Amino acid sequence: MFEIIDTVVIGTSLTELSDDVVRAGLDVARASGARVGLVHAFQPQWAYSAGPYLTEAFIQETLDVEKKLAEQRLADQIARLGIRKEEIAGTVIAYGPPHRVVIEAAEEMNAGLIFVGSTESPQLSKLFGSTADRVIRKATRPVLMVRGRLQSPLRRVLMPVDLSPLSAVAFRRGLEILGQIARGPETELEAVFVISPQDRELFAAKDLAPASEAAAMEELETFVNRNAAWSGRRPEARLLYGEVEQEIRERAGEWQADLVVLGTHGRGGFERFLLGSVAADVVRRGTASVLVIPPELAPEAVQTPVREVAAYA
Repeated sequence: MFEIIDTVVIGTSLTELSDDVVRAGLDVARASGARVGLVHAFQPQWAYSAGPYLTEAFIQETLDVEKKLAEQRLADQIARLGIRKEEIAGTVIAYGPPHRVVIEAAEEMNAGLIFVGSTESPQLSKLFGSTADRVIRKATRPVLMVRGRLQSPLRRVLMPVDLSPLSAVAFRRGLEILGQIARGPETELEAVFVISPQDRELFAAKDLAPASEAAAMEELETFVNRNAAWSGRRPEARLLYGEVEQEIRERAGEWQADLVVLGTHGRGGFERFLLGSVAADVVRRGTASVLVIPPELAPEAVQTPVREVAAYA
């Protein structure tokens, strides 16, 4: 079912480093006719260490001061970026782990999309993991992780698929979102499927190449036609050869993709609480911004048996 994006929740650190993330979320909200929810989580320095005993009164006083400071910094960021009052669906400033605060705010605001940035404190990231990574792992809503300045309007969007039912759901949902945030004809879409070395060895052992590679291309074309026809947009289909994660990252780089769209799970059958290895690799090591579609958007697809590339034989 088509879902309209009414609210875009944006996680912000309130520093100028996060201006690009907020600006990107604001551009997308404006393009789709949505409003923004601005979310900031704070944790005083003593929250990261087992320091001396702190009284409840001291803790509460510290939290109150931190919150007031954050409220002023948020007001400064809103003014700095020229965000109008009517464009704001709500603001949240709360004490707690950033990923949890962002996800809870997105649920409360019924956000159609969550924006997070890839840049944060290296020290805290090393200790606790990337906020973006944690949001992507745990959110039940699409998450767009911004790297640097997100091109607006989007020029090139890469859509890796693995031909599984879950991948089909993520592909269709990705097209739905793109239909709202990148409506113009100037946006090029490319659907890619990677034939791994293991797949090619299987083809060679059964004396199937290149016929099976031609069949793989035909299967990809069928996948694209079946899942994109409703959208009025027709992504170009491309086969890649090599290690899946590396090929996706390299194609995104050489094509200068502004955005990569993919699901958190697919052919590998990873457990629910894990971020699929392909998505994890692109999120952590890629150079483009990434839109990740969670499996909760299509629970029926999670249990559907996956078609392996061996089926081309």
